[in-house]
Amino acid sequence: MPQDLIMPASTTPQRIQEQLRKDTLYGCALCGCPILEYVHITPHPDIQAFLPENMVALCPFHRIKYDNKEITEAALHDAKINPYNKINEESFIIGESQEMIVNIGNRKFINTSRILVVDDFDIISIRRGGEEQQDKYKKYILLDINFFDKFNNLIAIVSENDWTAERRKSSSNGDWSIIYEPKHLVIQNPSRNILFDVKVNNNEITLTASGMYYNGSSIRITEDEIFLDDLEIAVDQKGTVLKNYDAGIVAET
Repeated sequence: MPQDLIMPASTTPQRIQEQLRKDTLYGCALCGCPILEYVHITPHPDIQAFLPENMVALCPFHRIKYDNKEITEAALHDAKINPYNKINEESFIIGESQEMIVNIGNRKFINTSRILVVDDFDIISIRRGGEEQQDKYKKYILLDINFFDKFNNLIAIVSENDWTAERRKSSSNGDWSIIYEPKHLVIQNPSRNILFDVKVNNNEITLTASGMYYNGSSIRITEDEIFLDDLEIAVDQKGTVLKNYDAGIVAET
């Protein structure tokens, strides 16, 4: 793992992360953004334990605002009880009864979670929140995204919507910006020319990306094409609908 990628000194246990995601219906308690970090409402130095009743899921933007004392503990307690996605219908979701459809580079993948695999490594995966057929969380979308730089340093990770990224002295979030409005998520890092865009429309997911890398090769995804080192890949799949694949786009550098 590269030196710039800062992992929390003590990581919230996986089972508690899952519980906190479900508590806020897979979105920031304050705005519904699906990219999440986990915050101790009463600051961690005062309570030396991971207590779900004292924790809440926030997006990086609101986590920074809380760290800067711009959001009160009382406001977080209120948001934990009535999170944004509980009181707003426009969430980052697809229909529970619908098949999961992902559009990427003029290909349509149905019920295929491993969207982009390069050199046998999963770069982008998308799946549902619920595991069981009748799970009430099935409509929520879970993202797994690995961001590398051109030197193959891992600089940011989205793992089941949980966010970990490089942090520099000049910025509390390492120049990353996460912008969210209902059904539209943008992850960007202007200093690195990274842009990752996900939209949900009519129960279909569409994604585009630029500035991504793996094993030193650049990755660019437009609405019509997918490029690896400026060479279009998976040309034979263009314009097709592919269902129940183990992996969607598979490429080698």
